[in-house]
Amino acid sequence: MNMKSGYLYLETHVQHPGLLRCLIKDRMPSTESHAGIAVRYVARFNDVEAAQMHLQNWLRRALLDIDEHLYRVDLATAMAVVESDDLRHERLWIDPELTEQERLRFQSLNEAYRTRRRRQDAVWLLVGRLALIFLLLGLLVLF
Repeated sequence: MNMKSGYLYLETHVQHPGLLRCLIKDRMPSTESHAGIAVRYVARFNDVEAAQMHLQNWLRRALLDIDEHLYRVDLATAMAVVESDDLRHERLWIDPELTEQERLRFQSLNEAYRTRRRRQDAVWLLVGRLALIFLLLGLLVLF
């Protein structure tokens, strides 16, 4: 599989409050607002298509239109999902016009999602170790 580096960005439209688009590009998107569309967050990923799929999987219940990559989700939640992802990435830009409430919600959700992912990883590590122990015990019984 070929990894493609690029930029994942979140944008909103003033005429559609509560909706958000998650798009990808191979070059840095313009952060200037135009025609009511505003880029609110930009991150660079080593595998941008995987990053978009991870976000889509995390926000699948909020997905409205897969072709337009349109979600019914608040900006803080979407940013926290992107930031807490384990894929290698770098935040390049965040909208300086975020309210203090949005920033606090983003930070809180980001930490909660990171904690949740660490717990899930720990559970799967435990499951893997138990499976290995049972396999070894099974081999010992056979010999």
